[in-house]
Amino acid sequence: MTLALAGWTVSLECEDTALEAALVRAFPAFRTDAPARARVRVLRPVAPRPAPTVRSLPEPRPVPGGGLRVEGEDYVADIAPEGRSATVTGEGRFPVDTVLKVMLAGELARRGGLLVHGVAVEHEGCAALWTGPSGAGKSTLGALWAKAGGTVLTDELVAVWPEAEDWRAAGTPWNVGVPCEASLRVVGTLGWDTASRWEPMSAGEVARVLLLNALLPEASAAGRRHLLSAASRLLAGMETARLVFARDASAADRVRAGLERR
Repeated sequence: MTLALAGWTVSLECEDTALEAALVRAFPAFRTDAPARARVRVLRPVAPRPAPTVRSLPEPRPVPGGGLRVEGEDYVADIAPEGRSATVTGEGRFPVDTVLKVMLAGELARRGGLLVHGVAVEHEGCAALWTGPSGAGKSTLGALWAKAGGTVLTDELVAVWPEAEDWRAAGTPWNVGVPCEASLRVVGTLGWDTASRWEPMSAGEVARVLLLNALLPEASAAGRRHLLSAASRLLAGMETARLVFARDASAADRVRAGLERR
């Protein structure tokens, strides 16, 4: 099975046929017949370990000789130095999802982009990316936008990268996501209120939130420098704003009006 994620293609090869079938069901919209540019092999562990009750995304650690290691309580994954092949030893979907996210973050880093925990919505070819901590309203805003007939690129992880004349935002397959991309016009944060409004916000204020919600391509000084550099370039030429919204149709109306001005 080959997936297309933000213009990047990766093949998944599983020893466990049940896991392979589960992944086929999980990613139907993102499957492609295009040639794969990267490869992930998933192996069964010799001695399976129980999965933890609470899952978290670990930091990818550089290893001697190059490459990255991603390790959880019940799995381990090694990513090759060029970032285009990986071996995962573990059971279930979580290790595969984790390695795909790390590899996609690395691919975007090579393009000068970012993988951001947020919600991205599209209107007439233009996209807005809103980020913030858990509970900020990302999934709620996505649901309100979808209810109003809009396209939600994703409400979990947003791929963003620069092209010749603009920045692009693309959906990913985790939680709500579609295999579409659009021209990114606004990056901002979210807040709650009883009335929806769109407020100017400085690039510096948005950057502080954005950096806390961007996936680190590797847990090193180089990885952190990349995040800072990419975020600075992104926000330098972008409208930055704060969307304060109510849990009703006015939220979608306010976003639509904001994007139509771009």
